[in-house]
Amino acid sequence: MQQSLQGHINKIVQISNEEFAEMESFFLKKSFKKDEYLAQAGKTAKYEYFVLSGLVFASHLNDKGKIHVIQFAMENSWITDSHSYNMGKVANLDIKCLEDAEIYCITYENKEKLCAFSKKMEYYFRKISIESNILLQKRIIMSTYANFKDRYELFIADYPKIDKRVSKTLLASYVGVSRRTLGDI
Repeated sequence: MQQSLQGHINKIVQISNEEFAEMESFFLKKSFKKDEYLAQAGKTAKYEYFVLSGLVFASHLNDKGKIHVIQFAMENSWITDSHSYNMGKVANLDIKCLEDAEIYCITYENKEKLCAFSKKMEYYFRKISIESNILLQKRIIMSTYANFKDRYELFIADYPKIDKRVSKTLLASYVGVSRRTLGDI
């Protein structure tokens, strides 16, 4: 499974097996069960998570009790409450497992140490941050003008085959429509 993280890094910057072995010590590898929380709103997000196997999602519960899905993370994806993790503030998001998951966790402090230790990893984390911002910006722009079918197609393009692993209710929340409307696609 660790090859998954090393493979993800190698898509952006080449690292040897020896370099990866040194870098791996900055991470904590954990197993989570379906429905287990990785992070919860109201608490500080201590880790950024790289999903080796399984599926997790980040959501926000509004004051009316409605869940808004912000992000999904499946194999070879990163997820966290960015504001909480990077600023040490209280999290606004819940991050929960939809499936049993194997995950690499890294604290903010260890990420900073890792980036100081390895310029390759500093470059890697900068590139994945840029990719994440691009996806978020694309999603925000689409939500301002696109109809739900276009938003759904963007979702499928960004998360191929995930529609087979996610409930229609969560998918509808991510796309920003009711479950009933999603059924019309």
